[in-house]
Amino acid sequence: MYYLLGMSKRTMAKEALPASAANALAKLGQDIRAARVRRGITAAELAERAFISRLTITRLEKGHPGVSLGVLAHVLWVLELEGNLGALADPQNDRLGTLLAVDALPKYVRKKDGDDKLYDI
Repeated sequence: MYYLLGMSKRTMAKEALPASAANALAKLGQDIRAARVRRGITAAELAERAFISRLTITRLEKGHPGVSLGVLAHVLWVLELEGNLGALADPQNDRLGTLLAVDALPKYVRKKDGDDKLYDI
């Protein structure tokens, strides 16, 4: 199907990005730019410190979905903002996952034969 449209799966993933995810990337890019400016670092200096091109910094700051996660992590490290990166998908912050896990719990628990022997008090 992708070949019929003339697009690879990789291209389709970028083009089909939900609006909420695209907006989150745009805000992340704006926040990274603001952090860079507050630190008095030019885009060229940040690119040099992160071992990437100036164009990649521009793409990152514009929220382009094709910028790799490794580049993002390296730039956050250069800006000393990498501390919260590991918490992005932390299970403790996953409200939907918690709700789904609770819904999957059995509604009733039956006592099996021999369970009385487990708790010989």
